[in-house]
Amino acid sequence: MTTPTPVRMEEPDVRPPLETPSSTQGIGADAAAASQTLANPAEERRLYDAAFEALKEGRYAEAARRFQGFLKTYPDGEFAPNAHYWLGESYYVTQNYQIALDAFRTLLERFPSSSKAPDALLKIGYCQYELRQWAEAEATLNQVIERYPDSTVARLAQGRLRALRLERRQ
Repeated sequence: MTTPTPVRMEEPDVRPPLETPSSTQGIGADAAAASQTLANPAEERRLYDAAFEALKEGRYAEAARRFQGFLKTYPDGEFAPNAHYWLGESYYVTQNYQIALDAFRTLLERFPSSSKAPDALLKIGYCQYELRQWAEAEATLNQVIERYPDSTVARLAQGRLRALRLERRQ
């Protein structure tokens, strides 16, 4: 019977970057960048639609998980602003207001010109209201009215401001 040879730990082999894209993925941000670069628009759309479908079906935890996965793979993709918004919505409807607030803020920070920006700003005000952050909610809702006058979000903000004022009286 032979005795096994002890295994020696060696330094990893570090190689220069490939000149052409590889089909393998790295770790973390590198993986997301590689995936986004190599993936096709149809796959991006399929992943987004699957997450949105879970949301529409009321499977909020599943939707949140899918939107998070989508955003890791396509952080700057065509549907990334919407994915941030619907991720926030999935948390908002489950009363995870602080996490929802973070998702809506991320949308505004990363994609301030998105068509979802007015809705995200309104939802920030709603989250602040639910967290009983009265002064912040009032300031945010007034900001919605100032930035988007004569819009649905402005009317919704006015309604929530009325509720806020009644709440503060009690």
